[in-house]
Amino acid sequence: MIQIKPHWIKSPGWLHAVVPPSVREELLFSMQTRGQDARNTLRGHLQEEYTLPITKEVSRFAQLLAYQYMEQFNLHPSMTGVQANYLASIIPLEKLQQKNPDFELGKLWVNYQSKHDFNPAHIHTGAFSFVIWVKIPYDYRKEQKVYPKVNGNETAAFYFSYNSTLGGQESHHINLDSEWEWSMVFFPAKMYHGVNPFYTSDEKRISISGNVYVVDK
Repeated sequence: MIQIKPHWIKSPGWLHAVVPPSVREELLFSMQTRGQDARNTLRGHLQEEYTLPITKEVSRFAQLLAYQYMEQFNLHPSMTGVQANYLASIIPLEKLQQKNPDFELGKLWVNYQSKHDFNPAHIHTGAFSFVIWVKIPYDYRKEQKVYPKVNGNETAAFYFSYNSTLGGQESHHINLDSEWEWSMVFFPAKMYHGVNPFYTSDEKRISISGNVYVVDK
C-alpha cells in the first residue's frame, strides 16, 4: 500500500508520499552510474548535480502521483471560478483539453548537497515537480542550535514560498532529518520552493528531483 497524504497550505498544496521499494531499487541502481552534469540547467548552489535515466517504475510512480494530486485537490478541466484559475496556473487548459491528455516524467536528476550549499527559491518547468530525500546526514534539532536566537529558525529546512490571499509573501518550512529519508514532496512545478543550508555534518545530503509534463498520448 503506497502512503500518500495531501497537505493544504494557503496556496497550492503538496503531497507527501513514501517511496515504494520498487521505485527505490531503480533509483539506487541508476545512481551507481553518474549521468551528465546538470548544473547548467538548475538553480542550486551545489557542486554536484547529475542527470538520471528515466526508468519504468519511477516513471509510473510519478504519473500516479500526478493523478493523485488532481484527485486529492479536486482539480478537473470542467471547474470554474477561482478553482479554474488555480488549475490554469498549474496546467494550461489547452493541455488538459488535448485529445488524450496524460502525464509523463520528463526530467530526473540527483543532487549532492554539501555543508553550506543551498538552493534559492525557484520554480521548474512542466506541470508538477517532486523531491525525494535519499540521505539526510543530520538532526535538525542540532541544526537549529547553530543560530538559536534566530526568529523562526529554519536552518536546513526545505520550504515553499507563495503569495497569501492578502498579497503578502509567506512560506511553509519542512524540517528535514533522517525520518524523511525515502519520503518525498510532490507539488505544482510553478510553486516556488528552496532548500536552506545545513552546518553540522560533513556528509552530503542526497536528494532526487524530477519534472512531470502534460503530454498528448
